[in-house]
Amino acid sequence: MTTEADEQQAVEHVVARLLERFPSLTEGHIHVIVDEEHHRFDGRPVRDFVPVLVERAARKRLSTEAPSVHLEPDAAELAAADEVRRTDGAEADPMEVTRRGDAEGGDFLFGDLGGRRA
Repeated sequence: MTTEADEQQAVEHVVARLLERFPSLTEGHIHVIVDEEHHRFDGRPVRDFVPVLVERAARKRLSTEAPSVHLEPDAAELAAADEVRRTDGAEADPMEVTRRGDAEGGDFLFGDLGGRRA
């Protein structure tokens, strides 16, 4: 369960990532957009995925205003996105699962039972 302090810290990380992704926008403008998206979840009982959802919505809004710089997502962002997908009932993208397996050195999708590739 996420505490309010943890959630606020995660939202600050969202702002930092969006500043990197949209370098042509000011920090103040990004804070406004993130705060607006964050307040959309006020009063909702489940808070664990709020920062991920806030980042997704804010990134979508900001992308209509300025070009973005492509950044590789970090491991925490990927894990949180996977968890949101699983709780939404959506299937995991097989190509994404394969790409992550390749990056981690495993190949469970194709019959490897924990050993390394030959």
